[in-house]
Amino acid sequence: MSRKRRRNKHDKYGIYEIPNYTASTKKKKKKKKATVGGVIKLLFLILSLMVLAYIVAYCVKYSMKDEAMTLYLSGDYQGAVELFDEALKPQLPLLNDFDNDVRFYMADCYVSLKEYGQACHQYNMIGFWSDGNNEKAKYYRNIAYGLLLYSWKDYKQALPLLQSAYEDGYADLVLYVGSCYGQVGDLDNMQLYYNVFLQKHEMNSFMYAQYAAIALDEGDLDKAIEYIEAGKKLEDQSGIKELLFDEVVYYEKMNDYNTAFEKVDEFMKQYPNDIDGKNEYDLLYTRQTVNSK
Repeated sequence: MSRKRRRNKHDKYGIYEIPNYTASTKKKKKKKKATVGGVIKLLFLILSLMVLAYIVAYCVKYSMKDEAMTLYLSGDYQGAVELFDEALKPQLPLLNDFDNDVRFYMADCYVSLKEYGQACHQYNMIGFWSDGNNEKAKYYRNIAYGLLLYSWKDYKQALPLLQSAYEDGYADLVLYVGSCYGQVGDLDNMQLYYNVFLQKHEMNSFMYAQYAAIALDEGDLDKAIEYIEAGKKLEDQSGIKELLFDEVVYYEKMNDYNTAFEKVDEFMKQYPNDIDGKNEYDLLYTRQTVNSK
C-alpha cells in the first residue's frame, strides 16, 4: 500500500517534500513553582540587606556626628555645622531620634553664628519629624525667632519672646531684653536689666554700643564718643559692629562728612550686606567735600 505524500506547491520540478524524521524535538522545561520556603528565603535576604544598609548608614552618620561634636565643643561652630549637615544624610525613618539630636546641636551652632533664621528652620524640622510634639524644640524655636526679630530691629515684637525666655531661666538673654526696652524708649527698664548683668559682669562692648546709641539720640555727642572709644578698647567684641556704626553716626552728627564716609566705607568692607550701612554709605557719598591742597 502506497503512502500519500504531500506535494510542495512551490516546487515546479515535481520534487516532493521529505519529512525530517531525524530532527529532535526538545521538551520544554517545566517551570518550578514558587514554594513557601523560597519566598521566605527571598524575604529574609531582602531584610538582611536592609538591616546591613541601616547599620552602614548609622555608622557613617555616627562618625560624622562625633567629628562635629569635637568642633562644636571647641567653638568651631561653622565647621561643626558642615559636619552636622553631613550627619543628616541620608535621612532614614528609623533614625529620626538620632537626626533630631543632630539638629538640636546644629541649631545651637546657628544661634552662636547669629544665623537665627537657619536655627528656626532646624527647630521646625525637629517638630516636623516629631509630629509637632517636641515641646523642647518649640521652646528654643521661640528664642531663636525672638533673636531673629531683634536682628531685624523689630524690638517691639522681639521683647515678649526674649523676656519670657529670660524669666524661664535663659539668663544669657538679659542684655537683649534690656536692649529691647532701650530701643522702644523705656530707659528705666533697660537700666534695670543692665544692672542685673553688671552684678556679675563688667561692661562689655554690646552695652557700650547701646549707651552710645542712646547718647546719639539725645544729642549728647561727647558722651557718645566716650562710650564708642571705651567699647572699642575692650577685648570683648560682641558689640563691635554696633559700635562701628555708632561711630559713623557720630561723625555724621558732627557734620564731618568726609570722616563719616571713611568710617562707613570701612564698615561696609566688613559688613557688605548690612542695609543700614548701605543707606548711610549712599547718603554720605553725596555729602563728601573735596579738600583743596
